[in-house]
Amino acid sequence: MRKIRSNSIEQTTPMLRWVSEGQIEEIHLATLEVLERTGVKVDHPEALQLLKDAGCIVNEHRVRIPSWLVDECIRLAPSKIVVANRKGQRVMPLEKNRTYFGTGSDLPFTVDLETGERRCSTKKDVELACRVMDYLPNYDFVMSYAIASDQNAKVSDLHQLEAMVSNTIKPMIVTAHDELNMRAQLEMATLVAGGREELRKNPFLVLYSEPISPLVHTNDGIAKMFACFEYGVPVVYTPGILSGATTPVTKAGTIVLMNAEALAGVVMAQLKQKGAPIIIGGGATPMDMRTTATLYGSPETMMNYAIMTQLSQFYGIPNFTEAGCVNSPVPDAQAGMEAGTGILMAQLMGANLVHDVGYLEGGKTGSLTFLTMCNDFMDAARYMGRGTRIDEETLAVDVIDEVGPGGNFLAHTHTYEHFRTEIWAPKQFNRSFWELWEEQGSKTVEDNSAELTKEIVATHTPEMLDETIRTGLSEIIAETERRKEMVSEQRGDS
Repeated sequence: MRKIRSNSIEQTTPMLRWVSEGQIEEIHLATLEVLERTGVKVDHPEALQLLKDAGCIVNEHRVRIPSWLVDECIRLAPSKIVVANRKGQRVMPLEKNRTYFGTGSDLPFTVDLETGERRCSTKKDVELACRVMDYLPNYDFVMSYAIASDQNAKVSDLHQLEAMVSNTIKPMIVTAHDELNMRAQLEMATLVAGGREELRKNPFLVLYSEPISPLVHTNDGIAKMFACFEYGVPVVYTPGILSGATTPVTKAGTIVLMNAEALAGVVMAQLKQKGAPIIIGGGATPMDMRTTATLYGSPETMMNYAIMTQLSQFYGIPNFTEAGCVNSPVPDAQAGMEAGTGILMAQLMGANLVHDVGYLEGGKTGSLTFLTMCNDFMDAARYMGRGTRIDEETLAVDVIDEVGPGGNFLAHTHTYEHFRTEIWAPKQFNRSFWELWEEQGSKTVEDNSAELTKEIVATHTPEMLDETIRTGLSEIIAETERRKEMVSEQRGDS
C-alpha cells in the first residue's frame, strides 16, 4: 500500500479573490477621502446630532466624517451576525465565507404559473413564492419576491410580511415603506417570535434599507434602521446604484462611492448603538447607455460584487450582494448563463447574503418556474464550492492497482461508495440521450421546473402559525392602516 505523506493531504474550499490586498487598501483609502472631503447629506435629526457630537464637521445637512471615526466604527461593528428562522433556531450565521441564497423583494410583475401571462403581482404571489422556497433546499432565506399590489398600498409591506411568516419558517428580509410601517413589522415579528426578548435573542427578521445615491441618507432610511436596533434586529444598509448615472461609470469609482455610503451607515449605526448589527454591500449595477436598463446580469455587475465582497471581508463586516438576477425577460439560455455565472461567483467569493435569485427582466418580473430552476444552479455552485476532496481514499491508488490495465471501475465497491458524492446529480437538468429524451416528452429544463413547481404549490404545506398569532398579525395591519388613513386625512391627501 502506498503511504501518503500527511502534509500532502489537503481538502480546501476554492475561493475567488478578484483584486489584491493592496488594491483593496487603495479603495479603502479613497473611500475615507470621499467621506472626509466630500462628505454625505444626512436628513435625520438624531443622526446629525450624533455625528456632530462624535467630531464630524456638520454644516446644515452636509456631514464630513473624519477617517479616524470611520475606522473606529468599523471596529465596533460585529463581524458575526446570527439570524434565526421563524422557530427561533439559529440557522444562518453571517460570517466570513458562509454563503446563503434567497430572493429579492417587490417585483411589480409575475409570470402566471398556469397561464404563462405576465400580470401585476399580488399578495397570493408572495404566498406562493414563499411556499416554493420553503420547500426548495437551496433557498436559505426569503424576501417577498412580489409586491402585494392588490392590497392597500399604504400597508402593502405589512401584507407581504404576513404572507411570508404564514408560508415559510425560513429567515426573512423585509422592506418597509417608512418608520411607522417598520415599527408595525417589528410588532408583528415580536408576536411571531413569542416576545421582544425572544426576538432580540434570535431575530428571524432582517431589514433592508438604503441611502439614495449619490451620498444622501434619508430620514426614513435612517429611522427604519434605528428602530430595528431597538429590537436587536439586524439591518442591511446598502446602496442601490446605476453606474454612469448615480455613480461614476468606472468600476473602481462606483465601488468607492458605494463604499462611502455603506461606511457612513456603519458610522451612524455604531454611534446610535455600539455593536449594532449592520450588514454592508449593495446593488452595483451599471446602466445600459442605449436603453437605460439596469444590468443585473452583466459581467461588470459580477466583477463589482467580487470586489465589494472582498471589502466586507477586509472590514470583517457581513455583506449583502446579488446573484441569480437576470436581464432576460424569460427563463431562456441567456437567463441561465446570467444566473448561473453570478451564483457561482457569489459562492466562490464567500459572499454572505446573496439576494435577488430568480429575478427576470432586470428586477421587474418574477416567475415561480425560474425560482425552481435556480435551485439547481445554486446546488451546482455549492457542490463546486465544497472543493475537491484529496486524500488516500479519493486518490484511489489501491483501487487503480486492483482493477489494472484493461479493467473497468463500474463494478468496484469504491465506485458504489463514492459516486453519489463525486458526481453531482441535478433535479431538473436533462442528461438523457436524444431518443430517451424524446420518449420522455422532449421536455426542456423549463418544462421540468414548471412541473415541479406546480407539484410544490399543490402538495407542500408549510408549518402553520397558531391561530392567535394569525389574528394578531391581522389586527396590527388593520391598526397601522387606520393610523395611515388618519395621517392622510390630517395632511389633506387625496
